[in-house]
Amino acid sequence: MFGPFLAAGLLLTGALFLGRVFARFHLPKVTGYLLAGLLFGPSLSELLGITPVIDRGTLHSLEFISRLGICLIMFSVGAHFSFQSLRQYGGKIIVVSLLEALITLLLVTLGVYGLGFSFVGALFLGIMALNTAPGATQMVIREYSSEGKLSDLMLVLIGLNNFLGIVFFVILFHFTISSEPPISLLLNLGGPIAAGFGAGVIVAFWEQRLSGIVERQVALLGIVILMIAATTYFGLNLLYASLVMGVTVINVSPHKKRLFNEIHSIDYPVYMLFFAIAGTHLQLSALPAMGVIGVGFILLRIVGKISGAFLGAKAAGCSPVIQNHLGIGMLCQAGIAIGLSSVLAQAAPNAGGLEIQNIVLAGVVVFEAIGPILTRIALMRAGEVTLIAILTGRAPVGILEGMHDLVNQFGTSLGISLSKNLKNPSEVPIKMVMRRHVDTIPEDLGFDQLLKTMGHSRYDRLPVVNDKKHLIGVIHYADIADVLFVEELRGLVVARDIAVPTLARLTENDTLEHALDVFRKYPHVSYLFVYSSKDGKSLAGVLRHNDVLSSHGSV
Repeated sequence: MFGPFLAAGLLLTGALFLGRVFARFHLPKVTGYLLAGLLFGPSLSELLGITPVIDRGTLHSLEFISRLGICLIMFSVGAHFSFQSLRQYGGKIIVVSLLEALITLLLVTLGVYGLGFSFVGALFLGIMALNTAPGATQMVIREYSSEGKLSDLMLVLIGLNNFLGIVFFVILFHFTISSEPPISLLLNLGGPIAAGFGAGVIVAFWEQRLSGIVERQVALLGIVILMIAATTYFGLNLLYASLVMGVTVINVSPHKKRLFNEIHSIDYPVYMLFFAIAGTHLQLSALPAMGVIGVGFILLRIVGKISGAFLGAKAAGCSPVIQNHLGIGMLCQAGIAIGLSSVLAQAAPNAGGLEIQNIVLAGVVVFEAIGPILTRIALMRAGEVTLIAILTGRAPVGILEGMHDLVNQFGTSLGISLSKNLKNPSEVPIKMVMRRHVDTIPEDLGFDQLLKTMGHSRYDRLPVVNDKKHLIGVIHYADIADVLFVEELRGLVVARDIAVPTLARLTENDTLEHALDVFRKYPHVSYLFVYSSKDGKSLAGVLRHNDVLSSHGSV
């Protein structure tokens, strides 16, 4: 009915509007983006028996945007596979990933098989249950500026889940359905690695020779688009290749942080349109057709993901915060599972392929509805999201205030003073902006273990607490230099011996204005530790300087 340009415009503006509506009710914006696509797309219209606003033919013309979006998403996920960062996890990441994947795979496969499905079909569903939508999870983390060990681990595990899911699918498909020669298996597994590695090396080399931000952004987008063309032409898996490209860049490029920050400054509109288009592909008609096996698949995947992540994190010695919340944040499922199920449906429509596709499509509708919300809850409970990030769903100005500003600016342009500027509230309590999840050091921790803890932390100063969780001081990385090279002291010194008093005694009910005064007094400090207002002794959280500054634009 509408051309691709009008369709893209409707989806983008509709996603923006519904995203803000959902944010107003403290729900993830990405759910609003998906709903915009569902409302404009053919799925809901066909169910209601009306003409769709955007038909399937028009959606096909927007396929390029979908490919670009998922490519950029997987590229960004690859940024969390820095070998230096992975070494800090040690074997933990492997233990968590393998246990979570194994438990999910076994639970779904055996459960669905027990419900009467064929074993091969159940195994395909078990493999597809591994896949987690990287885009929806990443968008929630990005929307709420979530930061911490859970956020980092979640993205690394999602990348590993999808890698394992794709590899297992290719192998099982080759030996059960495909009639291609053995060399095709090597091509399907090794081809995306070669394409992603080659594209990553080119980007890492070329971006060093470009001095302007815009030039580097154009170079990266150009290479990404060329890789999409190459994978399409040779029939390689785009998601797999994009992940490898991101992993290559983060480990090869000398300016990796700059490169990823620059692409993040322009990619958000593409992501919004990608999720709106993804919403148009949600098949509501698949829900009634999924049957008992479909319901079993959904429930078993939920149980498998949550229990697998919990047991994996526990076996790896992760903190209780990660054990209890990791699985809840990894339930989103979308494009990868849809793509794999469609391949199966086309190759074996009469051998259970279509039935598997219907089950997966129904599952995607459910998981895309609840997944982002549960991810938000997991990040909030883990203390990695600031309260102000959750509560700023309102527009920066109200309707009347916005009209006032328009009229006032027009008058200023004409050289006429029409009214005085309206003032915004300035005083906000620290607890609205601080981050509650903080790595702490027990006061009796030995020196060698202290070194290891600080080496794995994102901060160069860590709080020292006693057995009552009272904040007794702070250890700066520079403060341990005197002990580092004195072998006799290393066996005697514990954390309390090195701890120094905090620079300022901030409580969570103090105002941001007071916190800013402290930051002005100590310009070399980028964050401060905050005391609980209940007893004035316990550690409540950490307040970062840039969070304080950015909050003024959010309030």
